[in-house]
Amino acid sequence: MTTGSVASSSGGYKKRSSISRAAESFQSILVAPFRSGEKKVKANSTEVTQSSSASFGSFFRLPIELHVQILCELSISDILALRRTSRAFNGLVSICQSPLVRFWAKHKLGSLHTSLYPPPPPNQAELHYLLAMRRRHIASIRLTRHLVNYVLRGTLKHTSARQRKVWISVYDKMIPLVFAVDYFLDEHRRVVLKRDVNVGQLGTGYGICHGPAITEEEKGIIGKYDPQMRLQYFYMYCFILQVLKRKLRPPTYVGSVEKIARGWVATPASSEDIAFVLVMGGVDQVAKLLACKNYNDRRKALDSFIKSFSPIENASWREVWNDLDVESAKITLEDIPRACIGVTKLEFIWESLMMELMAPKSSAYTEAEKAKFAEVRGWKRFVNELMGYDVLRGRPNGDDSEAQSEAEHGQEE
Repeated sequence: MTTGSVASSSGGYKKRSSISRAAESFQSILVAPFRSGEKKVKANSTEVTQSSSASFGSFFRLPIELHVQILCELSISDILALRRTSRAFNGLVSICQSPLVRFWAKHKLGSLHTSLYPPPPPNQAELHYLLAMRRRHIASIRLTRHLVNYVLRGTLKHTSARQRKVWISVYDKMIPLVFAVDYFLDEHRRVVLKRDVNVGQLGTGYGICHGPAITEEEKGIIGKYDPQMRLQYFYMYCFILQVLKRKLRPPTYVGSVEKIARGWVATPASSEDIAFVLVMGGVDQVAKLLACKNYNDRRKALDSFIKSFSPIENASWREVWNDLDVESAKITLEDIPRACIGVTKLEFIWESLMMELMAPKSSAYTEAEKAKFAEVRGWKRFVNELMGYDVLRGRPNGDDSEAQSEAEHGQEE
């Protein structure tokens, strides 16, 4: 019995082993095609890798002139993406950055861009120049979009489709004007910081004060403008300021009860705060404030921006000052905690210079231009003067017979 049981068990063992061998052979037959396919895939991928590496090698062996021609066909964003691809492409872009800058300055950038921000010499040209120009251009486009929306959603709320189409058609005209205003604010900030942040004029602690007008320095800034466009640039600045002041306070026609019901509990921005955001933030920061959906959000964003400069209020204040390109041979970030920044008062920025140029004894402008300036400044209809089109009534300038007070009321709302 024991022997039989052993024999039966041994027989069963042999039977199971033969079944397992048969199953393994059957499995190998089924898997064989897949394994062969996998080998083919690996072989193909190896061939592709070898061919791609060979093509890349051939590409990098091309003359530098061909590399420059290829890179010149790309946009700035594409070039930045290419730099992040690999070290080889990053090195290629770095080698070609000087001819790239020269090509863009000659063929892609407008005369306004190169006149206000001249390209560096060929031996010093770096991609940083194009990146800075791209950043300024994007900021100008964003602010222009917000200004257009301000007019379309407010002033032109009840006008016809034709009048809206006429206003949208001047969108492209406003972008270079905003870009020129950004240049003025950028250079104005450099003068203020160069004057206040240096070893010779350190205060006892960080602070923000209000300094006098820098009329003489502003003369040098607008000296780079086309003389025929200087008034247009100033009107664009006034229109930006007009919109910013309106957006940083509740409407004047709203009572205290409605303010509470709408949640407009934040205090209106003072002229000192607006001057600070114009001088230190420029067009980019104005666009960010106008992008906020409601009044309270804009006030919070303004307060946060002002506090971001203070070493006492913000731990990452160095990053904010680095974005302004403050650090130089005479100005270092170590001086900021002990400096007192004298931001120009709002009513003095650009205004004092224009009033001096428009004085009766001044020969900078003709008598007709002086009379027109007094009219536009008195009625504050800067956007109409910029566009040559009455956006309030949908007709060319000079054809309106209605009261100017109605126009002011429309622009305020």
